[in-house]
Amino acid sequence: MKNILILLLMLTGMSCTKRESFTSKDIEAIDQIRRDYVNGWLANDSETVLGLFSDDAIIIPSGLSPIKGKDKIEDYWFPNDSSETIIHSYTVELLDLQGTDSMAYSLEIGTLNFTYTQGDFTMTKESTSHASTVYKKNMEGSWVVISRMWTSLNN
Repeated sequence: MKNILILLLMLTGMSCTKRESFTSKDIEAIDQIRRDYVNGWLANDSETVLGLFSDDAIIIPSGLSPIKGKDKIEDYWFPNDSSETIIHSYTVELLDLQGTDSMAYSLEIGTLNFTYTQGDFTMTKESTSHASTVYKKNMEGSWVVISRMWTSLNN
């Protein structure tokens, strides 16, 4: 009985521990991730884009199964084959951003215009999509993307 009482007191103490709030510094850091993400794509800079994600991040592209792990995300977005993707324009509008001191999410709408070429095949496409992104503060205190999913509003 004494052990149960001690456990209840410990749990009560943990639940009453004040957590830091989602600060303007956190909001600015996450906004910088969004800017770096867009600018990385516009510059075709795989290192910048992938550097924003945790090693075990998950992306869920519209209509596809989840892709887990930075290596697999790199294979999907930046395949080591003869293909080339040129991003002509990419805009992202923030719809919502909420969080705590260690986790956050954003909802966005974006428009992407790109050309994909592989061999004799070339396709140019403009796509508008809704996206949700989940961020986590890592052990160093920096925000990283742990999950991003999007759905195309037009095909």
